[in-house]
Amino acid sequence: MNPACEAQDALIADFEELDDPFFRYEYLLGLAAELPVMSEKDKKRAAKVEGCQSSVWMIVERNDDGTLSFAFESDTLIVRGILRVMQIVFSERTPADILNCPFNLPARAGLDDLFETQRRNGMRAIASAIFTQAERAR
Repeated sequence: MNPACEAQDALIADFEELDDPFFRYEYLLGLAAELPVMSEKDKKRAAKVEGCQSSVWMIVERNDDGTLSFAFESDTLIVRGILRVMQIVFSERTPADILNCPFNLPARAGLDDLFETQRRNGMRAIASAIFTQAERAR
């Protein structure tokens, strides 16, 4: 199976164990703490992701083994949690694995219900930026 999809399915299973939307939100906040902080120097070279309600920065690097690594930053704690989810799913994956794994975690894990339309659109914008980078790296 595709390793990106396997990682996504594992996260979905984690979220499905949390019946209460508050606990899902709390889980995202815990993931936010796991996202490494991007230095101001790196923010200057990072691409700012357009279409997000919050500020989001992304750096993509191609590794020697052909996989892509993604580093993210945001000025909003909950968005940092979403970014950590995307990093778990898509970082250290081949472009083909990324492109063959549609990012459907928010809907399948019950996260769409937690966020307003603008935040959901921002998640789609970030996923689109990831897929664009994977397509360029192919």
